[in-house]
Amino acid sequence: MAPLGAARQRRKRLAVYALCGVLGALGYATTQALRGGGARDDVFGGGHGGEFTKRETHFKHMGDRWDEKGRHRESGFGDADDRKGATTRRYERETRMHHGLGAETARPLQHTPRSISGGSSNAHRDGFKVSSGVANDGDESGNEVNVNDDAGIREPTEDTCHVVENADVWAELTDGVANGLNNQKETSSLCCQACKDLGADKCNLWTWSPTTRACFLKKGDTAYQPLDRRPGIVMTAGAVWPEQPRYVGASVGASSTDAKHPPTCLHTMITSNGQPYMNWQTRVFFQTWLRASGEPGSPLKHFTRVLHRTKNDELMNEVPTIRITPTHKECDEGCDYAVKDRARAIAEWSQLADSKKCSHVLMAEADYLLVRSPPRSVLLAKGHTYGFLFGYIIPWHKDAAPASEKLAEATWGADPKDWPDLKRVPQSGNAPQVVHSDDLSKVATVWADLVEFGETDVTVKNVFGWVRDMYAFDFAAAKVGLTVHYPPVPLNKLMVQPPADEDLGKGCLMHYTWSPILSDSKKNELWRFDKRSFRGGEGSTSYFTVLGEQPLPPAWDPDAGYKLQAGEVVTQNGLELMTLMATTFNTGVRALQKFPMGCHGLEDVRLAREG
Repeated sequence: MAPLGAARQRRKRLAVYALCGVLGALGYATTQALRGGGARDDVFGGGHGGEFTKRETHFKHMGDRWDEKGRHRESGFGDADDRKGATTRRYERETRMHHGLGAETARPLQHTPRSISGGSSNAHRDGFKVSSGVANDGDESGNEVNVNDDAGIREPTEDTCHVVENADVWAELTDGVANGLNNQKETSSLCCQACKDLGADKCNLWTWSPTTRACFLKKGDTAYQPLDRRPGIVMTAGAVWPEQPRYVGASVGASSTDAKHPPTCLHTMITSNGQPYMNWQTRVFFQTWLRASGEPGSPLKHFTRVLHRTKNDELMNEVPTIRITPTHKECDEGCDYAVKDRARAIAEWSQLADSKKCSHVLMAEADYLLVRSPPRSVLLAKGHTYGFLFGYIIPWHKDAAPASEKLAEATWGADPKDWPDLKRVPQSGNAPQVVHSDDLSKVATVWADLVEFGETDVTVKNVFGWVRDMYAFDFAAAKVGLTVHYPPVPLNKLMVQPPADEDLGKGCLMHYTWSPILSDSKKNELWRFDKRSFRGGEGSTSYFTVLGEQPLPPAWDPDAGYKLQAGEVVTQNGLELMTLMATTFNTGVRALQKFPMGCHGLEDVRLAREG
């Protein structure tokens, strides 16, 4: 497929990027998804030592603006072509790096190591406390977990310019206005204000040079454009986001029995088919949820695992669970698409009283870890959700078009005149997503119907592969009129994906699907954190995994030449985030007893799984 070939050619020309599944748009992982090959884990960079989506691939769908040497075409940069003085040469260096993503950089980025939490200590990262306290244990009946009331915690005032230093953002330069050296601003704030003054129709992104004071005003398809944060970038990037209206509803102390006016809080919900691989991940995630929900002022109040299985399993007494009878009963023992029952199960759960205990639902997945509680500001008004941008979800891309058109027809009818611009379809998925419980009830049924349609349509299955339920959710969200907000990392308040991302930023969740394998300059493997290779400790069987703590990465050594399995250079910040990931995982494991609550040995687990 052409995008894959082009991406491979660019890798030979450009400097190696750090991993970034979030920022990647159409590299190897996307191509696999569009071909429908492999398992869902493979789409996210699975396998052992497989190729990963690079940051550079985020820019593939801008390919018509690259020349044959991988540089940005110079037209439209502004009018600074008067003389070749030192300032102009410095400007040209920056614009080559800024727009062309070439290997040349003006000066190295100085990384400032951040502290991480481990064991029983507390740590602070970017001004957010990382709590090590363990919350109250769950109800042994498995029916409900309800922890602390509102402590009135205050969040920092939102930066309306959304400034990120040492970052770049790709978008077309705004037409008809001065740019670059012809638009010099003394500060990044003034550059931001110039963008605001033009209005969102003309400018929603900007970048500013701290050395030349050049201000670039840009208009992207979305103000939530992913950021390029490679070492060496000297620019400051920012955005003017659309309004994220906060939810105003009943207080946290209100009764949770009033389904029409539930308290303002967050109900975390995951789904599972009850397979052992899913269950050990669920056990760890739930323990990290308990810790995070115990933080003062946390909006996390309830947790539900929606089990789409014909029988109960061994976690019924340990993790609050609602079982929904699946449409595809064969998936109890494994099937070709393990999540084909997820949307329908969520749709059915969204009609139950259990889903109305809080104003909002955080849809999550089992392979997440909660490092800290999300802030209350992710609870948005009805009609708006707070989610995550996945760069490989591109409904309007030419390679996605055959399947996107099928989903559009199933969503809006056969006449393309009735379809919206496919660029208005979100680039997200159902998880992570914070959505009002009423909105979830609306979108889940449409989503489930589209998933079922996809299971009967060869084009959707072959083109979208193992991310077809994510695409289905996005089309459903567009159908019911949901506005999905997904700020980029490090400004996203929900999730990061180590090692694709190198610092936690404002995030609270870590998604550990990327399976980093760390080596030194001599190609000695030093460490790996690969969920697919976890075989469990002594006593593990085909139906139950005995969990144990995982090794931590080595300490930072600037002379070791740390790299990941596809050759990506590991920075100190990146290593710290991977260490935080492993430490958080181990903290969850330590909080677990060997067998789930109500089970005293493997025979009890086996009997529980048989229902």
